[in-house]
Amino acid sequence: MGAVPMSTTSGAPDRKAMREAFDSLRAEDLWRSERIKWRLFGADVLPAWVADMDYPVVPEIQQSLVELIGRSDLGYHHLPLSPRLREALVSRMAERFDWQIEPRRVVPLVNVVQGLDATVLLNSRPGEGVVVQTPIYPPFLKAVQKSGRKLIDSPLAAGPVRYEIDFDRLRADVSEDTRVFLLCNPHNPTGRVFEAAELRAIAELAIERDLIVVSDEIHSDLVFPGHEHIPFATLGPEVAERMITLTSASKAFNLAGLPCAFAIFGSDRTQQPFRNLPPHVLGHGGILDDAATYVAWTKGQPWLDEVLTYLAENRETLLARLGSDLPGVRALSPEGTYLAWLDCGELGLETPFEFFLEHARVALSSGRDFGPPGEKFVRLNFATSATILGQVLDRMAEALARKGPGRAT
Repeated sequence: MGAVPMSTTSGAPDRKAMREAFDSLRAEDLWRSERIKWRLFGADVLPAWVADMDYPVVPEIQQSLVELIGRSDLGYHHLPLSPRLREALVSRMAERFDWQIEPRRVVPLVNVVQGLDATVLLNSRPGEGVVVQTPIYPPFLKAVQKSGRKLIDSPLAAGPVRYEIDFDRLRADVSEDTRVFLLCNPHNPTGRVFEAAELRAIAELAIERDLIVVSDEIHSDLVFPGHEHIPFATLGPEVAERMITLTSASKAFNLAGLPCAFAIFGSDRTQQPFRNLPPHVLGHGGILDDAATYVAWTKGQPWLDEVLTYLAENRETLLARLGSDLPGVRALSPEGTYLAWLDCGELGLETPFEFFLEHARVALSSGRDFGPPGEKFVRLNFATSATILGQVLDRMAEALARKGPGRAT
């Protein structure tokens, strides 16, 4: 896939060219890629599982990486983090979210999952409680279970139009030995973008029960019109005192293969345990990762604006097709991310993931991996071309039509 022109001769973004590049994606080409998304299930399966977009990346990112490789500029870089990338992160958070970050509070990671594991280990002891809100991105569950901590599951509740936090249950679930609250906002897999009142209620509970809050905000740039991402750490000094925010450009700018993430600490209290680690335990990105993230945050916004428009259209197509062509499959409209959480409970399927893989040759994410509430769900990634999304939905609809009503598979 070649570079997509980002600007016209006048310097304005060439949105037509970007859209044509997104529309032109074809499964026949993507099956030849090296990405696990397209490799794992074989060349006849349409993948809509892992959170990895199919769109060609920002052309300036391609150019920057080609230039570095072309001059064999692949040696050691600034360790652990280049000054320009630290500055780009601080500036972007201020401009996008009115979040003023102290540069010394930024610590590089290899990826956000590493941050989840590290924050749980450093802020709790075996047997102590860690709160998650299922259904939840599977590494949240593993960060608790694999570390010997006590999993405190306070599930989100499906409302008429969106998933909601059951605050009465949440308060009851937080025990005396609970130490950490793992927040995912925007939420994966439900697509909720939590509002200020909801975040303030979580903050009040965290202050009252003296919880460390670890907020995974990797999807913060992927929010649809009518909704606003609010960094949890901006809710006030008393909140920031107990905050660790995890973020990366990888989801919004399609850079998952160039690992570069960050932990942003709200205080000495939360940062000190990380300072006590040996200097290379957490790792960091290299020269290519640094360059890609820097260009994404300084030159990639026109590309991202077009991606968000395209994703919004795909979201509406998906919801309309569910209503007309996939009876018994239901979803609440995601407010952010490019992930749809599909309720297949009315289909009578023992395992929806396996049914669609076997009978539709479509790979989705199994809801079982997201905790008990996901038993009859699948997660669908709609960050692809309109054509491929249509093919995915066609295959699913045809498989259900062949199955017929009332026959569990």
